Amino acid sequence: MDLRLARSSSEAYLYMARQPCEGCGSAGLVADRSASEIVDDVLARRYWGACGQCGAAREFVFRVPDEPSAAVAGDQGFGDSRPSELLDPGEWLEIADALLARIPVSPAGLTDAQRREAYADLDAGAAALEEVLKFVPAGAASVSPFAFWTERGRRFSLDARWRFDTERLRDSLAEVRAAQRDFAS
Repeated sequence: MDLRLARSSSEAYLYMARQPCEGCGSAGLVADRSASEIVDDVLARRYWGACGQCGAAREFVFRVPDEPSAAVAGDQGFGDSRPSELLDPGEWLEIADALLARIPVSPAGLTDAQRREAYADLDAGAAALEEVLKFVPAGAASVSPFAFWTERGRRFSLDARWRFDTERLRDSLAEVRAAQRDFAS
């Protein structure tokens, strides 16, 4: 069994939430159980539960980082310095867009809870942009077209190739971090 690496539980849960059910096609998994195990002499984590829509049993198994320090703990990050093996750069940019689209134009008039939620969405959106940047080879001007392996990611790349330019990605990340300061409570 060739297992893909889940660099953190956050990355694993995000991946599982995006995968369509084989039974009904709806995305998501109510993963109420997980366990570490050895699969083909590799440390792995198995998640299982039910489809949130039709209740069909679902299961995912991922390889885990060899070194505990390689996993991200306690922050919004989705993984270590390696590019994701679960989500391609197009999917990460799509995730960033979805998170950042929820941000109000201004923090004025928001409750403390709404400000915290916006801040968390900005933090997760910035982390997703950082994930896209991990696919840029050292010294390259953009993400390679060969870095996209999913249909969804390739389609997103073809529709907005310019958005994968290194400079644009870094500028977008800086803008998100600046906006995050405005929403800090």
